[in-house]
Amino acid sequence: MPLQPYEIDSSRMPLCLGSALRVPSYAYSNWGIIGDEVWLREESDRQYEIEWKCGSQRQMQNVVRAITESGLGNYSQILRDENAELASRRVQELKGKLDYLELGAGISSVNFYEQMKKDGVDLERVYGTLIEPSEERLTKTSEKLEALGLTKGKNFRLVVARDVDIPKYVCKRFFDIASYVAVFHHHAFIDTPLAHVYDSLKKNGLLIIADWHNAMWEHPNRVYEFLKEDFEWPTKSEDLEAFAKAYPKALEKAPELSSLDASSNANIKKFWKSWAKIRGEDVAAGNFKPEDDIWMLEAHRPVERQNEAIQQVGYKLDTPGIRTLQEENPRGLVEGSGILYVTLAEKTE
Repeated sequence: MPLQPYEIDSSRMPLCLGSALRVPSYAYSNWGIIGDEVWLREESDRQYEIEWKCGSQRQMQNVVRAITESGLGNYSQILRDENAELASRRVQELKGKLDYLELGAGISSVNFYEQMKKDGVDLERVYGTLIEPSEERLTKTSEKLEALGLTKGKNFRLVVARDVDIPKYVCKRFFDIASYVAVFHHHAFIDTPLAHVYDSLKKNGLLIIADWHNAMWEHPNRVYEFLKEDFEWPTKSEDLEAFAKAYPKALEKAPELSSLDASSNANIKKFWKSWAKIRGEDVAAGNFKPEDDIWMLEAHRPVERQNEAIQQVGYKLDTPGIRTLQEENPRGLVEGSGILYVTLAEKTE
């Protein structure tokens, strides 16, 4: 694949970096990214689509394996479980039939329906619109939902698309609940998807974001030092020089972090070291395919940064409806670290 804008050649490195256009948009100045904002928005989302549209089952299996073998535990499943439990409880609070929207559908969609079944909810009450750029992932999701006794078309529909494109596929003021599970952090610019979901929700509609958070990608120096200190590969000096040339602030000391953010960064480093090991084993065995890969530079951000944008769009983070589901919002899921949070946001107008 040819190099993308603001990307260096990482083909000889132990992991794929991807384009710096994928880091949080407010950090673009640190990475030396300039240009027309319309183009930057479109291109950053295109980078997200390139990575995930061809996503394979092996890709997700290796992600879970990397998380587990890193010693972090199955953080992905923690997020899925939190979303499923909160969404099911919200369904139980509401009467009659309702509509559910999931952005980045997959295993989390199946977990949601399984949780409702466990809670005694009539699954016929909930119609799901499941949006995901990977057709393969949606096909697998559909098979698992049908194994639960659900019927495509009657109980749920599949939309192969990005969340930034949902106005083409969904009606305004239509959904009672919307969810992002370990997906929202792929967006450099988060105001657009937040606004699209806001428009699609009914009054008092609930958005659930269960996601990873860290400050690793806010500054190229944090990435440079990580690569320098934690990885070895034959062309390391050449590749680090290329990194610093492309992103000059890589050689400047990054700002100090809070203890929660420092812990989050330490945890995400564990994941990437584990991923590089698993990826390297697959490459050596001849089992690795381009669609199995994930890209290191991402748009994770501290939860405070995420929630500033949520409120700017018009959502409320403290409402009676939210407090019935969780008293603390956002709620941290890992003691002493800011790496996993579940955030509830309500549309009150």
